[in-house]
Amino acid sequence: MKRLLVTLTAALLVAGCAAVQKYQHHTDNPYERPIFYTRYLNPNTPLDAAIQRDINALRANPNNAALHNELGQYLAQRGFQRDAETEFERAVNADRKFWPAWYNLGVIRAARGETVGARYAYNRTLHLKPGHSEALFQEGLMEERAGHREEAIEMYAKAISINHQLLDVRRNPRILDSSLIHLALLRAYPNEHTREAMIFQATPPNYGQRSVPAAEAAPSPQAPADKIVTPAPPITNPATQTPAPTRP
Repeated sequence: MKRLLVTLTAALLVAGCAAVQKYQHHTDNPYERPIFYTRYLNPNTPLDAAIQRDINALRANPNNAALHNELGQYLAQRGFQRDAETEFERAVNADRKFWPAWYNLGVIRAARGETVGARYAYNRTLHLKPGHSEALFQEGLMEERAGHREEAIEMYAKAISINHQLLDVRRNPRILDSSLIHLALLRAYPNEHTREAMIFQATPPNYGQRSVPAAEAAPSPQAPADKIVTPAPPITNPATQTPAPTRP
């Protein structure tokens, strides 16, 4: 009986180890098993085809941070927000210094109201990419939403000073979500005005060269001395001061 119990225990251990190995095998590469959203993909649609292409590539190389980040963007466009967030998380897990995925992770977390996680992702972005204007602007939006006006204005002013294109609603539609941009512009204006007012002079092209008087610069052409003819003055009659008749 004791030997039977030992045998059963050993068999259970072996089966358990095999199950754990099988589970680890699947969790190491989640693209080896079917993914639920793939049933909704249409291979004739360019976006869906790109999603399937990235899945196939990640099946072969599941630690490619850039591919995870790209797939996350495609899934967000397709409306699979949770799966997009998972891909951005996998991107930063594959490469902790991959700041584009940190920023995208902040954007998608902020969109669903996860302020703490979004702020952490934006801070990681700014740590890895100091002066990232979009991350500064997004943090300004969160500060404004939290009622921290002064902090929001400071963030906006920094972001606008770095990247003027953030003021273009076509490039940054979120600018319409803020009511503090005019105050951020006033704060950023002194520095911008000082830089723009510094108008410097370029060196003239001929600076340092000896200027030559016009008379010396290009002497006028003269006829040869032997061909110069000086006309004789007319002969006049002293009494009448009229020209004297010319002898035949």
